[in-house]
Amino acid sequence: MHLLEVVAKPEHKERWLRPLAQGDIRSCFCMTEPPPGAGSDPSMMLTTARRHGDHYVINGRKWFISGAVGASVAIVMAKIEDGNATMFLADMASPGIVVERVMHSLDTSFAGGHAVVRFDDLRVPADDILGAPGRGFHYAQVRLSPARLTHCMRWLGAVRRAHDTALEYARRREAFGKRIGEHEGVGFMLADNEMDMHLARLVIWHCAWALDQGDLALHESSRAKVIVSEALWRVADRCVQVLGGQGVTDSEVARIFADLRAFRIYDGPSEVHRWSIAKRLLKGTHPASRERPPQLPTPDAGH
Repeated sequence: MHLLEVVAKPEHKERWLRPLAQGDIRSCFCMTEPPPGAGSDPSMMLTTARRHGDHYVINGRKWFISGAVGASVAIVMAKIEDGNATMFLADMASPGIVVERVMHSLDTSFAGGHAVVRFDDLRVPADDILGAPGRGFHYAQVRLSPARLTHCMRWLGAVRRAHDTALEYARRREAFGKRIGEHEGVGFMLADNEMDMHLARLVIWHCAWALDQGDLALHESSRAKVIVSEALWRVADRCVQVLGGQGVTDSEVARIFADLRAFRIYDGPSEVHRWSIAKRLLKGTHPASRERPPQLPTPDAGH
């Protein structure tokens, strides 16, 4: 929705963004491709869009397309004749869009799952280009930071639930003459959870503040994605350990643990984000001016 709000024409906003914001429809973003196509390196994109009169004809294959089943509209990334990536808005009911299959995956939390989608001579009106031709990679940057931050926030909420479940269990379950939370082996895991979640929350807040300054915040969101995904994975893993057998059986903690693992991969694996952070540091383009949020106003004396 953020991408449509920033880039889309008024008529596209009315047709697609309004029902999306109202919760009446869902969308999917079609970019990742099977090898040797685009994955972490989007420049390897193989899907093509050829101009044919007042339409573009799109051919290609995408996979790991979250939410494709049940989506009403797709944002399709394809290369036009000059080799530049372009985004197209396509009705998922259009002839030429084939959802081949839903992929089996460790996580189960995404509506519509993760699908393999094929485009066979999909005809998209030239008027349904999202934004301007050839600007697809630039527009992809617009959605990156808010998308990463959204994942960080929702998974923080999920592991908070897992932690609360583990904490409640540690307060009432007894072993060796006392509550298991009083044993340092368990109590220290709960304390580490509290610290990791606090760290994640602060990193999220800082990245959100950087976005509020009007910048793309690519550096901050890369940093947040790595720190938060890895901290929350540690939290979920400890929660499973605290719960023992109940942590790996049919419980919400087991489901959160399984769902969370992919977070270190989608929207950029941790290794790619570390690589990007290192490149900015070596180039001297690290945005140090955004390291500190503005100071809060000092309360009046006596208040």
